[in-house]
Parts: sequence; structure tokens; C-alpha cells
Amino acid sequence: MTRTVDTPAHPTRSYERLRPAMRLFYLWTLSRSRHVPSPRGRPTYRADSPDPDTVLLIGTGPTHGFGVTSHEQALTGQIAKETSKSTGRACSVDYIGDEMMNAGSARSWIGDHDLSLYDTVVVMLGLNDAVMLTPLEGWQRDVTTLVTDLTRRVHPTARIVLVGVQPVRSVTRFDNPFGSVADRHAARMNEITERIAAQHPSASYFRLPPGELQPGRPHGCETMYRQWGAVVADRVAPTLDVVRRGETVEHIGRTSVAPVVPERVAAQLEVARLAASVAAPAPVDPVVAQLEAARAAVARLEAEQAVAARPADAPASARPADAPAPAPAAAPAPAPTPADAPATALGTGATSTTDAAPPARPRRALPEPTFEWSGAEKLVELASSGGSDTLQDLARRAEKEFGVDVAVVSLLDGKKLYYAVNTELLPVSIPRELTFCDVTVAADAPVIVEDARKDDRFKDNPYLDLNHGYFYAGHPIHSSSGEAIGTFCLHNTRPRKAKSVSSEKLAEFARLAELELQSYETAEGGHDLPTMYETREAAVAAAVSGRAPQAAALAQGVADATSVVAAPRPAATPTAAPSAAAAGAGAVPVAAAAAPTPAPTRVGRHAAP
Repeated sequence: MTRTVDTPAHPTRSYERLRPAMRLFYLWTLSRSRHVPSPRGRPTYRADSPDPDTVLLIGTGPTHGFGVTSHEQALTGQIAKETSKSTGRACSVDYIGDEMMNAGSARSWIGDHDLSLYDTVVVMLGLNDAVMLTPLEGWQRDVTTLVTDLTRRVHPTARIVLVGVQPVRSVTRFDNPFGSVADRHAARMNEITERIAAQHPSASYFRLPPGELQPGRPHGCETMYRQWGAVVADRVAPTLDVVRRGETVEHIGRTSVAPVVPERVAAQLEVARLAASVAAPAPVDPVVAQLEAARAAVARLEAEQAVAARPADAPASARPADAPAPAPAAAPAPAPTPADAPATALGTGATSTTDAAPPARPRRALPEPTFEWSGAEKLVELASSGGSDTLQDLARRAEKEFGVDVAVVSLLDGKKLYYAVNTELLPVSIPRELTFCDVTVAADAPVIVEDARKDDRFKDNPYLDLNHGYFYAGHPIHSSSGEAIGTFCLHNTRPRKAKSVSSEKLAEFARLAELELQSYETAEGGHDLPTMYETREAAVAAAVSGRAPQAAALAQGVADATSVVAAPRPAATPTAAPSAAAAGAGAVPVAAAAAPTPAPTRVGRHAAP
């Protein structure tokens, strides 16, 4: 049964009146961080081993990797490498999160990710919540819900490590009076997080220390992430050792030989270790001796039971030379415990091992990401380095044309939305359920949201607390088969009227973006033919190298394929606009006549003229 945390009163402090100003300050710092290096590749570090330890890192702030360009250099890779040094085993780490994630949206970012694959889950949330002065009641509710959900979804042997917010002023962009205010709030948040961890036997807590920045690297560096990786590894390695030994304990537990309670012993071992300060080495604890003694006793009893189970007339040679002679059947003696061991470890509260020992987590490799639309992988790969020149140009022109803060092309694939451009400001991907574009694609019609704070579908969206993108206008983008796969959309921090956006011009931008996206599609049936994107790139390369005939032929192929895509579409039957209830307050569907109809059936990779 999951225990809940009592909700203490959180008296409002005078500094909390600064919340609106702190939110604006955080938004300003995000805009100033637009060109700061950060990892854009796959958020994972995979060990080259068939049976590595597995860790899932969930978080924001230190986990995002400001100042470095790869997840191997950032905290994801450093935790894997430092943990491997501590355990002597390979370690793989996956990362879920972004600077634009907070405690309220963390569960959406996790989505339906298979948490049973991980031995330990490390949660680092709160830096942005501290800076924005997230109300303490909301912080406690969100963290409690998250930990409860993690506990329910992870494997029974897995551990959850909650990491407190680092000193806020140790972050360069927050080293100012605003950071001092955030530090006061972070201290109260950390107290709440520590109490929540104490209420869950499989969870533990510690606070992250300040990072060590190199000269000239104010935003972050590999040295800082290596230091933090070592601190986290010092807390994670013992949990991984316990989980590994849990496989042996589970095997013994099925024999019902001795009342071993690995979960309770492991929890006490972990709490004792994490009671030390961040900088101090962990002391040797009697629980370690207790665990080893219990394991040895169970091993002896298992050997005795195996010998006793042999037929009485079995030849002596069938028994091991060092095995004791069969003894009359009797109840096995309880495992001895050290005199200084806690009485609750193997005392009267212990249950039979059949009930107490959880099944061992199957050792298997972590899965690789997959995509549904054939062109998604290439598009996401290009987005990590800024996106295609065509999409970048369209975004810049649209920002100027409509006078908005951000114009972007999105791709919805599976449970995620991927941004094709402007990823230095926006996340590479976010949970689909948090996005405006999900509504646009679901309706397959243009949608305008004048003010998301007044729209019933979005006013409680935690993502709004971070991006402040209250105005939205989106037009669907289709694959070559006519399926809505993304949007061309506009975002603005200030609300605007729907009439400020021309539906015809928005549809024109969407059509040009649609042509570009379709050029990444692969052929049906897996034919080894070039995409239009690859053909175009080859034409450019041939022209640069002076191979004019080849360039002309390639360019003609692109023109032929594009002409099919750009051919006038047959008149579409007008689509009914979404109902007022479906649209929600502040949402204005654009006239259905402006929505493009599906293109004639073709294959984007080898379109026939």
C-alpha cells in the first residue's frame, strides 16, 4: 500500500510576492540562453555490454547539459562512466527531460516509457521551479504524485534517488539578487522533497553540491558534469549492487529456506549511506555485515536442504565431499544477526521469503527509439544541428511576416512532438499531449488560440508556466499520402486577435513546409532509391564540383518530383469547422476552405511525373 505524505501548512513568505517578477526573470534568462551550447543528440549513453546496469535520469537544470554539446559530456554520460568506475560493471543511462520541463509536467514527459527496464531512477527537478517560486503546495503535490507513480511503475527491486536543488546562485545566470530569492525558496522545496523520500521505502534523498566551473566556461563544462556524475554515482552504485544481488536473493527466496527480507535490509543500507554529507565519505555501517551474514546463512541452509532432499540410499559419491551428512527433517534455524544490527531488519516483522523477495528484473538491453513516419529520423537528425536551410528560411520569413516571437515547423510522431527548427530556443521534442499542435493535427484543420490562459484545453497546461506562449496559430502539414503529420505554427508570448493572422498566408507557408517535409520520405516497400532531399543535395554537390550534366539531370529529377507534389489539388469538399465546445474559449478555427486537401497518392521518394 502506498503511503501519502501529510500536507503541512506552508505559510506564505514575503518574498513570494515577487512571483510574477521571478517568472518574467526566468523567461528573460531563457531568451538570453538561446545561443548557449547544449546537447541536441539522442539523450542516452549506452554501454557496450550485453548486461549493463541501467539508470534512468529524469530532470532539468543540471541534467540539461548547458555549456557542452553532447550527452556523453553532460550529466547523462558522466553518471554512466563514474558509476561504472564505482561498480566495476558497465552502465547505460537514458535521460528524459529538458530545460522546459518542470515538476508539474514531468509525468507527461515520461509518458508510457517502460520504467521496468531500469535498476535505479534518478530524479533531479526543481531548479526552474525554485527560480519561478512555484507554490510549495503545488511542488509537494507534483513531487508526491511523481514519486508515487514511479514507485508503481518501476520494477520491485529498483530504487528511486531524489536529488535536491543545488545552490541556485552557483548557476552563473542566476548569480544575482533574483538567485538569492530563489535559494530561499529552494531550501523549503528541498525540505519537502526529503520528507517525501522518507515516506517511500525504495526512495532516498540527497542534495547536489555547487558545480566547479572552468575559467571562460560560465554556463557549464565537462569538468563540472564529471564532478556531479561522481557525486551521483556515489549514491547510485550501492543501489545497483543491491539490485544485482537481488537476483540471487530472489532465487534463494523461491526455496523458502530462510526469512530474508532484502527490501528492508537494502533500504536500511541505503539510508545509512545517504545520511552522510555530500562531501564526506560514507561510513561503514553494521547493516552491511548483516546483509552479508544473512546471505551466507541462506547459502548454507540451501546447501543443507539440497543434501536432505536426496534419496536416503543415494551413494556417498553423489554428495559433495564437503557436504554435511543428512540430518532429520527440522525447521531451518533463523539466520544469525550481528549484535549491533537493527532489530527490525530480521526480527518479528519479517515475512516469508516467498512473499518478501521480489522477482528479479530481466536483464535485457534498453530499446532504441523508433519513428512512425519514414522521414522522421532524418528530419530530427537535421533539427539537432539547426534544421534544413529551407525550413529555417521559412521560419524567419514567417516571424517577420506575422510579427510573432517564434515560427516553427513541428512533426508529431508517436507520443512526441519534434521541432524541425528553432531548437536552440525550443526543446528538440516535448510530450505530444502538452502541445497546441496535437489539437491542430487531431482536427486536421487550422486552429488559432488567442490566449491559452483563457482556453479550457490549455489554461492548466504546466508547459505554459515555462514558455509563456499564450498565442498560437497552426496549420496542419500532411505526408504524401495525405495524413496529417505536423504543423506550421506561430507562437507569441502576448495574446493576439485571430484576425491578426492571415489564414491564406499561413496556409501558403504550411504548403511550402509540407513540400520540404515530404522530400524526406522513403519509398514504399523499402526501395533503395534516393529521397528528394538527397537528390537535391546531390545536385548541389555536383554543381559545386563542376559536373554540370550530372547536376542538370539531378535538378530535373527534383523538379519532376516537386511538380507532382505542387500540382493543383482537386477541389475539396468543405470540412465542417470544429464545434464551439471542441474549440474551447479563445480558439478560433480558420475557415475550412483554407485547409489543403490531401495530395494525389504518390511516393515522396520516387514520385513519377
